[in-house]
Amino acid sequence: MKIDVTEIIDQPGASISFSETGRIALGEGNEDIATPAPFTVKGVATSTGEGIYVQANIRGTVGLTCSRCLREFEMPIEFDCEGRFVEDPEELELDDDEDDVETFAMTDGYCVLDDLVQHGLVLNIPMKPLCDEECKGLCDTCGVNLNETTCQCGGPGAQATLFGRKLLEALEERGKKNGSSKEEDF
Repeated sequence: MKIDVTEIIDQPGASISFSETGRIALGEGNEDIATPAPFTVKGVATSTGEGIYVQANIRGTVGLTCSRCLREFEMPIEFDCEGRFVEDPEELELDDDEDDVETFAMTDGYCVLDDLVQHGLVLNIPMKPLCDEECKGLCDTCGVNLNETTCQCGGPGAQATLFGRKLLEALEERGKKNGSSKEEDF
């Protein structure tokens, strides 16, 4: 996705609105994020004299893996983002006030929106995506998806691990030393 800004690049303050639709290719390190459908990017590009400032609204769908039950699901996503496009980002001197706006390279009078959208997308995807707020996850003993079936192993803690047994024994001993029963410790 790219927008042609040749008609406003030499006119500081001039703006054009745009609406683009296309697929987003995510870079390295984002292989666990799928983009099953095209994204829509709508916004305004404004000439700053040094380059182009872009404000955009992005809409689309991402394919994620639930952090609780490991089921793949699609999540609609919408967010706003902004960026600065310049011919040579290496030569741009930034003010302290402008440090929070990401800078991207402009090529031959075009602002290629893919990096801007990818950057915003990665920042707006939840760190621990959930297929549903009420997702029950997997049984930590037998691994069954608790959203789909009832666990037959007796649930979490039914077969305590060695560490769990040692912890319970230590709590029981501490209770005896302090003159309290096991039930009072819990």
